Amino acid sequence: MARHLALATLAAAMFCALPAAHAQDDMPELDGGPPPLQIPKPAAPRPAPKPAPKPAAPAATSSTHALKADQARLVRQADAQKAEQLRLDRQAAELKAEQARLDARAAQIATEERRLAQLRIDQEATYTQKLAELERQRIAPPVQRTQAQSAEIPAAPTPPRARLTRINYETARRACTRAGMDEAVDRDFYSARYESAPRLFERERELRGLMRMDDGRGYLLVDTVCQLDDDGMVLNFEMLR
Repeated sequence: MARHLALATLAAAMFCALPAAHAQDDMPELDGGPPPLQIPKPAAPRPAPKPAPKPAAPAATSSTHALKADQARLVRQADAQKAEQLRLDRQAAELKAEQARLDARAAQIATEERRLAQLRIDQEATYTQKLAELERQRIAPPVQRTQAQSAEIPAAPTPPRARLTRINYETARRACTRAGMDEAVDRDFYSARYESAPRLFERERELRGLMRMDDGRGYLLVDTVCQLDDDGMVLNFEMLR
């Protein structure tokens, strides 16, 4: 209890000494006296801390990056689609040109087939006419003449030997070419022609030469012998390997 009273008395003395201390600051210091009582000054107030800057929202940044990435991806897709469309257009043009070439080739083959068919018909008609004429000559009865008529009619000159009759080269070549065409068609070729000028052997009545025969896979060169009669008609056509 005494202790509490002493502390209260000391506190009252200190409060009483405050005006005296201010007065002592104005009064001169006495020699030999105690130093003036130093009262601590109140501490200066601390400045309020500045608010920290708020960081940018990461959600907005990530959405911007995602938008740019989508735009770049769409641009790449558009470029790829353009390149693919160009490739398809070029391929369509190539296919169209190839189809036109095939159509032209088919038309050419059809024309050639019609020509060969007509040529074969003409040859068959010629052969039929020639055979009919020979048959009529064979079965025709001989002309009966009386002795007086025979005396009045001068004797016909003796014809030269058939072997000495000259055959027209161009006629023989055309006839042998037609015979070669028939032989080529029979062997599944669609054309036949002499590769070079054939040689005519008049004594043997033969036209010999190298003939080219074409088909869908290419062509074939064969030696041919075309045997003719006195009128230049084909009697026999052979291919020599």
